[in-house]
Amino acid sequence: MTPWSLLAHLAALGTPPADGAAILRLSVGLEASLERFEQETLPFIASGGGDLQFICGAYGRGKTHYLNALSHFARERDFVTSYVDCQEYRTPFRSMVETYRAIAAGMTPPRDGPFFSTAGITKVIEGQFAGREPTERRKIIKRVKEADRALVADFRNLVCAYCEALVAESDRCLAECLEKILAATPSYRNRPFGELYREYPELPRPLGKLVTRSAAIWLRALLSFPQVLGYRGLVVCFDETETVLQRDSGLQRQTHLAHIRTFVDHMAAGAFRGCAVYYAVADDFVDRAAHLGALAQRIDRVQVPEVAGCNNGRVRNPRAVSVYLDELTTPDTKDPNFFKTLARRIVDLGAEAGLPPQDRNQLMYELEDVANDAADIIQEGGVREFVKKVADRVIHACNTI
Repeated sequence: MTPWSLLAHLAALGTPPADGAAILRLSVGLEASLERFEQETLPFIASGGGDLQFICGAYGRGKTHYLNALSHFARERDFVTSYVDCQEYRTPFRSMVETYRAIAAGMTPPRDGPFFSTAGITKVIEGQFAGREPTERRKIIKRVKEADRALVADFRNLVCAYCEALVAESDRCLAECLEKILAATPSYRNRPFGELYREYPELPRPLGKLVTRSAAIWLRALLSFPQVLGYRGLVVCFDETETVLQRDSGLQRQTHLAHIRTFVDHMAAGAFRGCAVYYAVADDFVDRAAHLGALAQRIDRVQVPEVAGCNNGRVRNPRAVSVYLDELTTPDTKDPNFFKTLARRIVDLGAEAGLPPQDRNQLMYELEDVANDAADIIQEGGVREFVKKVADRVIHACNTI
C-alpha cells in the first residue's frame, strides 16, 4: 500500500488497513507487549500450552488494532489464526456449536496469501498439502491418525477422510461434502452417512457431525488441530464481543456468558492445547459478567489500592486474564508522548509522500498542542479521532506544496 493510500485510509477510518506492515508501523506503545507475545506466548503455545486473555478498552481505543497485530505476528511465525468479528451480527457464544462454526470459518493458514484472505478449516489443511510430494502428504495423514488424545475419533476420521480425498484428487463431490461437514455449514446435514458409506465403503468409521452434545469435545479438537497438522499452533481473536451482549435478551446474555465461562474453565484445566484465545471487550464487560457471578469470579481483578503504583485499584499487570489495553501500552494514552509518537509516525508517511523536511517540522510543532489536548481529555473513540485528524492534516499539508 502506498503512503498516499495509507494516509487516505487513516483519515477516513482512523485505523490502519489489515496489512501487517501498516499495523506494526502504527502500533505505538505496543512494542514491549508484542515482543512478550513473540518471545513468551508463542513459544509456550508451540510447546503445547494454552493462553487466554480479555483485552478491555473503550470504543476506538485500539483493541481491533491490537488483535490484528497479534494475528500478524502469529501468521509470520507459522501459526494459524482465526479472527472472529462479532460486529457482523455473528453470535459465536450463542452455543458451543456456533463457537465451533465461527472459529472454523475464520481459520487462516500462515505465510502465503493476502492478510486475512482465504479462510476456513479446509484451507488450513490444503495449506499444509500444497506443494508437497505424495509421501509427505501421507506422513501428515499418518500424524493426524495417531493423534488419538488430541482429536476425538469421529472428528479425526472426518479430517483423515477429507485428506485422503485431497490426495486422491478423484472425487471432488466427496471432498466438498466432507468440507461442509467439517466446517459445519448450514447445509452440512443434507447427506446422511449411510448413503456416504454405501457409495464410499472405504471411508473410516466412525465419522461424526457437529451436534450439541459433542460440540465441546469437537471444539477442543478444533483448537488443537492446527498443531497436530504440523503448524506451530493457533491464535484465536474474538473482536467486539460486547456488541452481541447488547443485542441479547436477559436469558440469551446469561447463555452467552455461560459459554464464555466454559471456555475459560477449559483453558484453565488444560483442555485446550496449542492455542491462544483473545477477547476484545468494552470497559464494562466485567460489569456485564457480574450477571453471571461464576464468570465474574474468574476474570475480575482483585482490588489492592494499598499497593504502590496502583491505578484505580488495579496494579499494572499485562499478564492478567482480564487486562486493560493501557496496561499493555507504554506510554499509555494518558501520556502526551503516546500521541506525539503516533503523530510522528503519520507525519513520516507524509514524508514518504513528498512532504519536505521543513514542512514536516512545522507540522509536528503544530501537532504538539493537539497531542497534549488528546492526552488531557481522552474519551471514547479518542485515539481513532486523533489519527483521523492528524492524517487529514498531513494530507492537507502535502496538497499545499
